[in-house]
Amino acid sequence: MKLFKKYLHILVRLYLTAMLIHFSHLVSADHASPSFETGSAGAINTLSASAMPKGKLVFGISAQFIELDDISSERLEELGAISEEVHSTDTLLNLSANIAYGLTDNLSVGLSLPYVDRQNISEAENAGAGVGEAELAGDSSGIGDISLFGQYRFYSSNSMDIAFIAGVKMPTGDTDEKELEGKLFEAEQQPGSGSWDPFAGISFNQSWNRIGISSNLLYTFVTEGTQNTDLGNIFNYNIAVSYRAYLPEEEHEHHNHEHESKIVDYIDVVLELNGDYREQVEINDVEDSNTGGNTLYLSPGVRIGLGQTWSIYTSLGIPIVNDLGGIQSEPDYRITAGISTTF
Repeated sequence: MKLFKKYLHILVRLYLTAMLIHFSHLVSADHASPSFETGSAGAINTLSASAMPKGKLVFGISAQFIELDDISSERLEELGAISEEVHSTDTLLNLSANIAYGLTDNLSVGLSLPYVDRQNISEAENAGAGVGEAELAGDSSGIGDISLFGQYRFYSSNSMDIAFIAGVKMPTGDTDEKELEGKLFEAEQQPGSGSWDPFAGISFNQSWNRIGISSNLLYTFVTEGTQNTDLGNIFNYNIAVSYRAYLPEEEHEHHNHEHESKIVDYIDVVLELNGDYREQVEINDVEDSNTGGNTLYLSPGVRIGLGQTWSIYTSLGIPIVNDLGGIQSEPDYRITAGISTTF
């Protein structure tokens, strides 16, 4: 098992380096949203109800980068003086390798393997005698928990799909990351959770010629994991409007080049509302008041189909609601990007 984890670490770190080079021009809320790739056009962060054809295999790589409004050292010192347990995080990068397979024309299964990287974690500490400190804990990174999922499309017409989504997040991620001083990071800052977390939800698509509407609800039932910690149930809610801004037939008709092979199959522009509600963290059955809350992003984006089998996409999430519990690092923005291919 140790050799397997070491091998995974090497592969993921190589991939992380490649992604950082690719996105180098891009530069509690420090958690990523689910990433399940099924190769569908249109929405980016909203889970699609479209089904994969039987026998088709989709492989995708996605990245979510969240820039957080870190809490100042002065504020952490003030909070440490009154023994308020608060931590600050600068950035979160979540990289996921996703794979899905169409068992039938209505039933797909897949898995998602994430790599999680939190940078510049700081904590409020009480140094005694009413003196507070801002302690730099360091960075926490490693393999996250694998999620297995299934999607069943139980209704389909010419323009509408409705599907049921269910799965489980398994305790496969790293839970032994340590701070600079050698003590374990708290469970909330570990790449893995140590818990078995089942999830279920529903997704919906409706299209009218070039316009499409998608939405989904997903609820995760979080159980107690590492360090006797329950990270809190999660409710994700999303809605997206997409518009097919480009079809190759238009250019062919205009230039009469129908014999030319297509490079760009389509371009979809997308506008989404992406919500993420999390319950407060419980440690030994005691709630942490500086965790949990609701974040709602307004997310414009674009998805491009290439060569009939490839899809690339990117989205910018701007938080319009940051209703977080207690004192936390609030997200400034979120960038989502990825690529997938169908076999």
